[in-house]
Amino acid sequence: MKILHHVTQCLKELAETTKCLFSSESMGEEALQQEFSKAASNFKRLISANNKALDVMAQMELALTEGHEFDATYVRTQVTRVNTAVFQLITCIEGYSPEKFAPVRKRFLEIQKTLNDELLTIPSATESPLVVPFSDITADDALIVGGKAANLGELKNNVGVPVPDGIVTTSNAFWVFMCHNELHEVCDRRLRQVTSQSLTELYAVCSKIRQDIIKAPVPEEISTEIVRLVKKLGDPSTQHFAVRSSAIGEDGRHHAFAGQYLSRLNVAYDDILFGWKEVVASKYSPEAVAYRKAKGLAPRDLAVCVAIMPMQDMIAGGVIYSTDPIDCSRNVSTIHAAHGLPKGVVDGRVAADVIKMCKEQDTCTAIVEQDIANKEKQYVSVDDGVELVPVSSEKQYAPVLTLDELKQLQHDAAKIEAHYGYPQDIEWGLTQDRKILFLQSRPLAQSPCIQHSIEVYAPLLLSGGDTVSTGVGYGELVFVQREVDALTFPEGAILLVQYASPRWAPLLSKANGVISGTGSRAGHLASVAREYGVPGIFGVGNVKNLAEYKGEVTLDAPYRKVYAGKVDALLELWSRKSRSIKGTPVYQLLASAVEKIVPLHLTDPTSPDFTAENCRTLHDITRFCHEYAIDEMFRIGRDMHIPSGKTKQLYDKCPMQYWVVDLDDGFITHPTGKFITFDNISSGPMLAIWKGMTAVKWAGPPPVRAKSFLSILAESTCDPSLVPDASSVYSMRNYFLISSKFCCLQFRFGYHFCTVEALGGDVSAENFICMKFSGGAADLKKKNARVRLIAIILDEHDFRVSVVKDRLSARCENMSVEDIERRLHVIGHLLMHTRQLDMILHSEQAFNNVLAKLRREIATLVG
Repeated sequence: MKILHHVTQCLKELAETTKCLFSSESMGEEALQQEFSKAASNFKRLISANNKALDVMAQMELALTEGHEFDATYVRTQVTRVNTAVFQLITCIEGYSPEKFAPVRKRFLEIQKTLNDELLTIPSATESPLVVPFSDITADDALIVGGKAANLGELKNNVGVPVPDGIVTTSNAFWVFMCHNELHEVCDRRLRQVTSQSLTELYAVCSKIRQDIIKAPVPEEISTEIVRLVKKLGDPSTQHFAVRSSAIGEDGRHHAFAGQYLSRLNVAYDDILFGWKEVVASKYSPEAVAYRKAKGLAPRDLAVCVAIMPMQDMIAGGVIYSTDPIDCSRNVSTIHAAHGLPKGVVDGRVAADVIKMCKEQDTCTAIVEQDIANKEKQYVSVDDGVELVPVSSEKQYAPVLTLDELKQLQHDAAKIEAHYGYPQDIEWGLTQDRKILFLQSRPLAQSPCIQHSIEVYAPLLLSGGDTVSTGVGYGELVFVQREVDALTFPEGAILLVQYASPRWAPLLSKANGVISGTGSRAGHLASVAREYGVPGIFGVGNVKNLAEYKGEVTLDAPYRKVYAGKVDALLELWSRKSRSIKGTPVYQLLASAVEKIVPLHLTDPTSPDFTAENCRTLHDITRFCHEYAIDEMFRIGRDMHIPSGKTKQLYDKCPMQYWVVDLDDGFITHPTGKFITFDNISSGPMLAIWKGMTAVKWAGPPPVRAKSFLSILAESTCDPSLVPDASSVYSMRNYFLISSKFCCLQFRFGYHFCTVEALGGDVSAENFICMKFSGGAADLKKKNARVRLIAIILDEHDFRVSVVKDRLSARCENMSVEDIERRLHVIGHLLMHTRQLDMILHSEQAFNNVLAKLRREIATLVG
């Protein structure tokens, strides 16, 4: 049957060749050139859409595997993104032959309908006014006015504690503003440009979005209502205002968004609308965008409401935890108090008194513990803003609050906690007449209480720091200092970092503990640790010595100690409760989407089953389209629609397994024969890749432990002059699509597949390299080892690298031609010298040996 199929395919190809021959005879060279340019441009768009689709699939698969928090809006957004990318892919493949590829579109629409019916039910919008006063809102209005304003309205109207008067623009006002200026699609489109974890790329895109928002006019219906209600707050000519974010989801039980959005203080009346736009624009701050992405939240459903309050002349302020998040077993609340505006305490920029007070009603006047700080700086209102200024010498060591004020603060905090039924993180301020006002209240994440008097005889590795999340953890101590290190972080390990950066937060869902050289319990990473119930100690100093320890450790967070080995007596005190989203309805929703999108069933393009009708998932469709796009573009020797001189086989002493397609000006002159030599290629990126591939001669496949079928196949790929045979996946062609400044390499070697795109021109801001790598015939552990090897090398050469299982993506941009070419040397070397390595990376020692060898060779290559 296979022979019959092969003969049938040959007859079909012969018929197609004859048809093309006769049709091309009637076409002039200029017409052929135009047709080819159109096809080449179409192919580049297809490759871009294919990469986008695969990126989204990888993100969905990773979210499902890791079990991090996300919601239905995340699933809806990701499904929409992958649908859009695959639709673009199909549109491109139809550019070659709409009739031939009509079954692909039909199959796509069938899969898309199933996804839409099951997953993309979108709730209807909530009707609401544009602006409402605090007196009209309660906690039930959180989806209309945002969490912060809803909580302030609740405190004012239902709890009965002092809160400044104010107004808030609603989620309806946000969408009216965005739609009026046609901003939402622009924002979404620009955010989709951020395809990696690059902070540089994220900051640049977010800056452009915020500029667009701030430049946009506020619709008259919104500005009129703001002005009308602001005037009811008092004489605007004598007042300044606090303009604060109150986004949907902010200050909630599960997503605090602490410090992610902007608040403007001491804003003049004439600047209120500008300040309002600044706060609205902070939805697209890098911090807020990264937070939403980490939480799996879709920005489409998160409007930014804005609270506007008359500015209070505060002489002191700070934060009170109605129940201390760590010392909850002592039944105390903790007050942080500083001179000036409470901003200094909230931002962590000024020293503050720390007072712990007993919560028992009959002893609530008792100060359990206090630390009166040396308070050298304070924030005060100046002109149209705030400024950090010195504290007078007589006040620096004096307590900020009197005992009566401490008692009142404690009493009101207890009242607020009792009303909500759970501990609160409360911001407060003290006015000139020494009246306490409450400015914010949100749920406070707690750590479980653990106390013990167990004597431990295990070797003590570390003592000190600050407990940010209580509990006891045991596991392998793993030092993470780069993102590529995080790729192999094992389940159940103890995470060790030097800096308490939020970027490590995703690892906490897998960690049994976390230790950081810097940071405190007030930091974002500490909050996430408490949220996931991961014990942690921060602020331990330099972790270099601890990082050198290899093996398991026991982390005793309440007593701030780390012991070598397993201490069963401590572990018996505490068992971590998993906070994974796995098993929840939203997890099942994503699992259902992934099932229809990600699995790949079409793997062998030579099989008679490789058809559009057999595409069962969107991944199958991308595979089908990609394969046939290459086939359409590069039917060497039989595709008469390619102009003469545009496609040539590479020749260097002998014919090679590389074909070069001239997209524009990639050839210096058009050769008359079927071969192209290097002295006739003008593409700088292609020549740079080739230099990396050939500067150090490849020694051939590495020796394996036993002779096997795989090793024989590996040896068969060593001959660069091997004539391709369509029946063997071990002899597929490799293609360079080039112009003088651009190169797209489609590189196949056995089951390994790699795409490299690079632009190296005179404008540094436009230059980039994008590499995608996948595949391998070894087991998953060895394939992952090779991908990790490549990731480490690329990370060391300033690429942003992301890895999902055995698939790698890497990118760099905004570099000079020389820098681009040096990095292409690195990629070329890796392409050539990591072949078949997955068969020998069977141990950490083997991995380290190969890594050291690659580093030495590349150092010589790039200088």
